[in-house]
Amino acid sequence: MRRCFKTLLPKTLLPKTLFGRLVLGTGVGWSVLVIAILWVSLRGSSGLAEEINRAHLNYEASLIARDIQQSISLRLDTLKTIASSQAGALQGDVPLTEDSDDDVQARLSDHTALLELFDSAFVVDAEGDVMGFTPSLPGAVGLNVADREYFRFVREVGRPFVGRPINSKLHDSRPLVVMGVPLTDAQGHFTGMLGGVVNLRDGRFFLDLRSLRIGEEGYAVLMTSDGTVLSHPDSSLIMQHVPSTLESPVLEQALDGWQGTGTGRLIDGEPALMSYHQVWEPAWIVGIFLPQSQTRQPIIDYVRRQWWVAVIVVLSMLPMLWWLLRLGLSPLRRLARQIAQVGQGDIPRISLDTSLEELQRIAQTFNSVEYERNRERAERRSRQAYLDAVLSSSPLPMFLADLEGRISYVNPALETLTGLSAASFKHRAWLRRLHPEDRPVLFALWRDAINGGHGLYHQLRFECGDAGMMWLELYTSQVMNGEQPQGVVGFVKDITHLRAQQKRQLWEAEHDPLTRLLNRRGFERRLEKTFQRFREHGETASLILFDLDSFKPINDEGGHALGDEMLRAIARCLEGCVRRDDHLARLGGDEFAILLPGCGNPQAVRIAEEVRHAVSELSVLRKDKRYRVTASLGISCLGVADVDAQAMVKRADAASYDAKAQGKNRMMNDARCL
Repeated sequence: MRRCFKTLLPKTLLPKTLFGRLVLGTGVGWSVLVIAILWVSLRGSSGLAEEINRAHLNYEASLIARDIQQSISLRLDTLKTIASSQAGALQGDVPLTEDSDDDVQARLSDHTALLELFDSAFVVDAEGDVMGFTPSLPGAVGLNVADREYFRFVREVGRPFVGRPINSKLHDSRPLVVMGVPLTDAQGHFTGMLGGVVNLRDGRFFLDLRSLRIGEEGYAVLMTSDGTVLSHPDSSLIMQHVPSTLESPVLEQALDGWQGTGTGRLIDGEPALMSYHQVWEPAWIVGIFLPQSQTRQPIIDYVRRQWWVAVIVVLSMLPMLWWLLRLGLSPLRRLARQIAQVGQGDIPRISLDTSLEELQRIAQTFNSVEYERNRERAERRSRQAYLDAVLSSSPLPMFLADLEGRISYVNPALETLTGLSAASFKHRAWLRRLHPEDRPVLFALWRDAINGGHGLYHQLRFECGDAGMMWLELYTSQVMNGEQPQGVVGFVKDITHLRAQQKRQLWEAEHDPLTRLLNRRGFERRLEKTFQRFREHGETASLILFDLDSFKPINDEGGHALGDEMLRAIARCLEGCVRRDDHLARLGGDEFAILLPGCGNPQAVRIAEEVRHAVSELSVLRKDKRYRVTASLGISCLGVADVDAQAMVKRADAASYDAKAQGKNRMMNDARCL
């Protein structure tokens, strides 16, 4: 019922009380019932009305076809009667072929019966020339009709004939149908034809048919078996083929000789009943058309009158319905008042005086539920107080959240760590404190943990008030109620100092403490990454290896402190010769390496030359004696045949050895790079 109301009325228009909805629902039910009865009556009556109209149309079509057949037979019989007496009445004592046109015209005019049945009559000689025409029309006498179908049929077959519709040869080109009979002499030889003309547009033959109306909108149509319209209320359709909009399977069957009643569409597309009957002798078809809307109109008028009766019945029932429902719902109103009083604490339980068993069970159930609710509320308060005490006293920062990540509780330790109040966490202000790079990762891990039913462990950066950006370690676990997750408990730990220590240890593990350049371990790791990029993306790279010439005297004469000073000076010198993305390394002793990612051989040669020159300019002073060193450099680059990065290192080392062997203070290029 509620869904029905929502479908029939918007929610804002529904009554706010059960009583109002019952009144409305019952009223709607009565209305639907009355409408259903009227609709069933309409459907049943429509089918009966259609059957009656089918029988009526079939009867009308058969009557019209019979009348047309009788009219044609009367006219042909009249023509035959006059033609059989033509020797005395039409030709007189002279054969038709020897009469003058004036004599034939005069004798034809004497037969007034022809003009009662035809719009005009005429006599044609054996050659097809019109000898007489009445009523007289200019140009009619002397007209040759030997090419006309009706003349050829009468001359060849010698029987009466009703021709197909044609246009007159006279200047008015009227559409007409010709009926003719043969004229013969005493020996039975063909001497001409006596014919009658029926005007399709203005003639009296079709006048009654054109004006015939079936009901208010039904009408009759006469057509030939090939679909040419002979008579239609719309005179513009005469002599036209049946319009395509009127074509239907029923019409196609009628053109093939079928008789009966069916359904189709009118010219304007409206559905209609159609009845067809054949007029066999001239091969004509009578069609009766009645729009289906007209067949149902009497039933619709009847239902419309009954509708007002139904409205009066429904309206008269509403006051009685309102009173009965109000009387029946009075115990329910008392129940509602007592429930409200229990909710406000005015009374402890419901005590309803009614004989309705359903309401008594509701009252008992409510009292039981209220008792359990009060008991559980007391237990929940006790548990909540205990939980709040435990969480507040915990030194470990922690929080409670729902499955969507909305934080509902934070303990004082977390407030102290982050510098945010509990209200700020509840209003999601903590999201703005997350490092922008860590937000999407945290959200993705949270969703994965919730969907997978497991905990979350993640390290992230968080702006903690005056302490600035800190590293926090987050661990969460789902709170389960049976097999259903209810929420999330999370723990937070400050690991800023630990992260700084790890970062420092990682740096120390890969850097030379004296020169602060990469050591061999750091160099090897970056060399492998460079080779991997070369293999995957084709990114070229070059390597410069060198050791120092004349470095041993500095250590021997000036001591290791002076040697260390020279090594630090060389490290500073190298930093000014290379790019930001290049990697400088001290591989041990006085051996250095420069890894140039994305650098081709020509550029590597320029950098090597700059390094060689810069190193040769350096010096250190000890007891008024200045010490200098030079560098012997070897250059190599990655090649497609290299199976690992050490192949490039070996070539660069060999080139450095060749530079030292050829006189020191120079650079040598690996031949594969040329």
